[in-house]
Amino acid sequence: DDYDDDVNANNDDRQESSHTRQLEAERRRHIRNSLLLTISSCLRGLALLRKGPDAESAFARVAIMPILRSKLSMGKLDEGGSRGECAGLFFLLDDVATTVEDMYGPILRASEGMFANDDGTDRGSSEMAVDLVTCGVWVPVATALMADPGIKMAIFSPGIANVLQANYSALDTFLSELAGNLLARPHSSSSGGDAEEKTGDDRELGDFSHLYYEPDLNSESVERAQSRLYEHPTTVDYYKRWNLPIYYQLRFAEFCKRIEKALELVRKEGWQAEAYTGEEAEGKKIRETLGFELPVFLELYDGLLSMWKSNVFLRPLTHRFLRGAVQLVGRVLAFVREGLEGEIEFGGSAASGVERRSEGMGESDDAITTLEHIVDVPGYFWNERVEDIAVVTWELTILETCMSHDYLDTIADKVCPPDQESHQSTHNSSLELDEMKLLASEVMAESSRGISPLVSQSWNVLIVDNLTSRCCAPLSAVKGVAATYRMTNRPPPTQASPFVSTILRPLQEFDAAYASRTPPQIGDGWKRR
Repeated sequence: DDYDDDVNANNDDRQESSHTRQLEAERRRHIRNSLLLTISSCLRGLALLRKGPDAESAFARVAIMPILRSKLSMGKLDEGGSRGECAGLFFLLDDVATTVEDMYGPILRASEGMFANDDGTDRGSSEMAVDLVTCGVWVPVATALMADPGIKMAIFSPGIANVLQANYSALDTFLSELAGNLLARPHSSSSGGDAEEKTGDDRELGDFSHLYYEPDLNSESVERAQSRLYEHPTTVDYYKRWNLPIYYQLRFAEFCKRIEKALELVRKEGWQAEAYTGEEAEGKKIRETLGFELPVFLELYDGLLSMWKSNVFLRPLTHRFLRGAVQLVGRVLAFVREGLEGEIEFGGSAASGVERRSEGMGESDDAITTLEHIVDVPGYFWNERVEDIAVVTWELTILETCMSHDYLDTIADKVCPPDQESHQSTHNSSLELDEMKLLASEVMAESSRGISPLVSQSWNVLIVDNLTSRCCAPLSAVKGVAATYRMTNRPPPTQASPFVSTILRPLQEFDAAYASRTPPQIGDGWKRR
């Protein structure tokens, strides 16, 4: 009996506790709805008096600025990394957006539903009487980031390309998702009771919450709010603070340095020189999927792909990165063209004293060691070697195909992302994205236009002339055949001379070795020249 009494008592306590929690949740819901109703009435009144900016300013000052003062500091900005790296910027902005939505999400949604036009014509902030999302949230956030000298310097002018790119990406992601994060109704929250159906007893007791205004927001509403964010003058000023041309120059200098070092190493050690400095996994992937063999072309293509990686690419610099890709390809083509014309000598005295960093050594005076040995590479012009010409032209053929297919797909996926979530962050229409793809394809076609003439000249002129001279070498003995028989009175020969079967041997050996790497546009026509 005592056990049953204890069980019943515990059940009663749980029921009483559950009932108490329900009453407390109901009380908070009622207070929240009352406050929301009061604030909505104030916003409508200020809007009728044409004092919408006063409402936006008051909301920013009373609601948003205290959040920013409590969360925005240099310590939190560098949290998780070294000083000046702004490693905590992404998490700080995410925390700010989450806090604002948790505390003031209902107010923001109610304001957006009351003052935004449903016909889709409110494309600017001037057409909204009260715009709390733009002027009440984004403007104070942007002002706080740009007003403090230390924070502004750390974010907008870090002096390090990687840090600037990470800062820009974090803030661009925050801005592109701000309207959606603030206006989207949470799936589960303490306000979930708002949607509960009220009983007749509740209504008799004076609970008219079922008659409260409920904003009807959809994806188009969020898109219009996001458009106002991008069109606001503060956003224009914010984007001007980024010195993106300097960032591009730093990045392009890195790419140029890689290519120039690779070409210099090739000039010293030949086309098979280990000029690839990228990640081994990336190099293996490029070899297996695309077919590049020479390390210098692996270095070139890896550099071209690096331009569009998430930790390098910035969308406002798309035109500059396209131009940079064209310039890098043009630099390699110029190097190949000069070599085919006999203007560049490989090997020789230039192959000595290569300076390399020793592996596994610390930052000391001995960290950089100069190799004293001389690489024994005799000087030569590679346009005289048909093997080098065939290998290089095959690499150029692969590069030409990649520029118009695989590489173009890489650019299109980055600039015009196929997934819907990333597509929305580009704030471009589908027609604009299609036009960007067309422009990128034209640029890539222009960059690879000089490859085909080089390949054609190499096979139809250089390789043909070289093999012809090799095949004609045994024919020099033909002049002495008649004199030999005339002077010795030997009977005329009844069989071909031994050298006849060797005349086409250079052509046969070359064709057997490089038949599978003959460019398709060349075919077999070069053999009949």
